Amino acid sequence: MKKNIIAVLLIGMISTSVAQMQVGQGINPWFHKAPQVHNMALMSMNAVPTATFMAGTRLDGFNRHPNQGTILASGFISDGVGIGFKLDREQAGLSMHLDAQLAFIYRVFLSKEKGDKLSFFLAGHFMQDKFSGNDAIVIDPNDPGLSNVSQFQPNGNASAGLAFLREDKYYIGLSSYQLLENKNAFLNPTWNNARQRTYYFVGAYTFNLGEKFGLEPSGAGVFASEKAYAWEAGVDLKYNKMFWFGVGYRSIGALKFDVGVTAQSWSFGYLCTYGSWVDATAYTYKAVNNSVFIRKIFNEGRSSKWKNWFLSWWWLSVWWPLPPFSGKRNLAHLGRLWERMIV
Repeated sequence: MKKNIIAVLLIGMISTSVAQMQVGQGINPWFHKAPQVHNMALMSMNAVPTATFMAGTRLDGFNRHPNQGTILASGFISDGVGIGFKLDREQAGLSMHLDAQLAFIYRVFLSKEKGDKLSFFLAGHFMQDKFSGNDAIVIDPNDPGLSNVSQFQPNGNASAGLAFLREDKYYIGLSSYQLLENKNAFLNPTWNNARQRTYYFVGAYTFNLGEKFGLEPSGAGVFASEKAYAWEAGVDLKYNKMFWFGVGYRSIGALKFDVGVTAQSWSFGYLCTYGSWVDATAYTYKAVNNSVFIRKIFNEGRSSKWKNWFLSWWWLSVWWPLPPFSGKRNLAHLGRLWERMIV
């Protein structure tokens, strides 16, 4: 089966203006439809190039509207080696966080008859924090807390993980983000503000309820310390592999509802999360989050053509001008390469 990465790179370059939440800070509400957002090893769930976009905004009791977005793209260079790209962006108030992740994925079959796979990933991150200080209202400009404030901070990190899966049946994965607990000098370089390593778990299993219905329970968890962790569980009811309706509960005390449709190679979904909690003074806070989900799966025929085009041009640019080919033999070989690119 031929797969290719060219579509992934194009999508990544075109789409760098959107993304989602800061890695290591929580669970993406769309994890049950795109578990790759927390474990790139699960890119092996799709054998052909895939692109996914998720975005949402929240309305809370203070009438604020923080927003977030995510782009995922993946493709396989060979039957066992692939590349994944993820771009996360979150903005709340005057702060913005950006995280670009590029992952190397390796997959092996545990059972080709059943389709069971073991997949690994190793990824590098480029992160950027930004504070819009020019938009802040400063009451006392001489406040010592405002000295040495950093309004722009790039940083780097790494992540890794593994997963067991069978396409359209089950998956289970464990991953770790912010492997390098390096110092984050954002806002104030004198703070001892080290990145905290976090661990993610995701899993799901699909039960067939007759020929047209399926039931998929799923769960996810994130752990950073005994005081910083979260979990989520839910279930999706699927009909004819085209429609789904899901409900879930998040450990922060929120209910989640989502609905969607799959039309050939496109999938569209809408999700709403409603939560409320009470603080120490018995004041109730409420928040509503609305988000959308869009996925495009590229067909096998287009994947093969893109791969032939890329490999042929690469071979031509590197080897064609060199011996042993020359003269008419070069022209004849160029013709054969061109045929490969358009077939």
